[in-house]
Amino acid sequence: MPPYGERMHVFAVFLAAVSAIGLAVGTHLQHGAVRSQTTPTAASPRAAVLNALRRPSWLLGMGIITASTILSIVALGLAPVALVQPIGALSLVGATLISARVLRVRLNRGLVGGIGLAVLSVGAFVGLSSGYVRDVRPAGTELFALAGLMLAMLVAAAIVARASHGHLARVITAGVLFGTVAAAVHIVASEVIACLSGEACRVVSLSGDLLALGTLLVLLLLGSMLGAWLVQTAYASGPPETVLAGLTVIDPIVAVLVGAAILGEYVIMPMSVVLALAFAGIAACVGIAVIVRHHPGHVRATTPRNQPPASQEHTAPVADSSGPGASMVLECRSR
Repeated sequence: MPPYGERMHVFAVFLAAVSAIGLAVGTHLQHGAVRSQTTPTAASPRAAVLNALRRPSWLLGMGIITASTILSIVALGLAPVALVQPIGALSLVGATLISARVLRVRLNRGLVGGIGLAVLSVGAFVGLSSGYVRDVRPAGTELFALAGLMLAMLVAAAIVARASHGHLARVITAGVLFGTVAAAVHIVASEVIACLSGEACRVVSLSGDLLALGTLLVLLLLGSMLGAWLVQTAYASGPPETVLAGLTVIDPIVAVLVGAAILGEYVIMPMSVVLALAFAGIAACVGIAVIVRHHPGHVRATTPRNQPPASQEHTAPVADSSGPGASMVLECRSR
């Protein structure tokens, strides 16, 4: 049993929430930098990302995302991945509010309703999960099973990354990859905390567990870099809300499934709780779809042409909506 207990779970959820908001801010800055480099004559996602690397806004966004990632790692080390990872849905809420501020767009009823539904659903999911998740220390067999899954996902992600287009494919692949990465980060971080707390330390033992942990560490580093590249190139072909929406739907679902099926983080729960969790997950998915359908970039993109030209001055850095609502509805239904 890891050295932390239920008293640390609340703190872990708090860190995850702060991390999610920081991710929204960093995502907004990086998306603006990447989109500013995407022109009709240089529309390649790779070229846009490479050109954006020199922009101060991209670097500031990377700094904020790095700090947010550190907080997320600590949170994953203090609580089960099935409890922490769903909090990432707050990133989409933060990104949407930032876009509304930048574009000077009022929050309409649909957007407010979507935000409320997403936040309440995620809160319900985490609240229900907290009573049935447990702190576990997976054995070597579970660790190698997760490593095999991550290796398969890395191969698939590399194939998608080599393609010259495919915004939706990049978002979906990045979401699945980051869900498995989150599970691996949880394992490695919790082992480090266990060692620092005086528990039996598998990190320094010459055993199969050490080999499995080392393999997971290498794979999660590769997965993080490849996933980050998929996200950056996805920014070059769509709005940040679409990218975050895909990640906040797919990433937590994959993380929860991995935590339950491979790591054994859930105890046996009544069917009523299973159904309630499923309903909360579906409701969160619907809320996210509503947010994307009504996000400020989509509203601005559909403004009638007879509006004053000045109303278009902030559109490019934030959103290029070519039907993100429809694409997210398809993603949610496919879940």
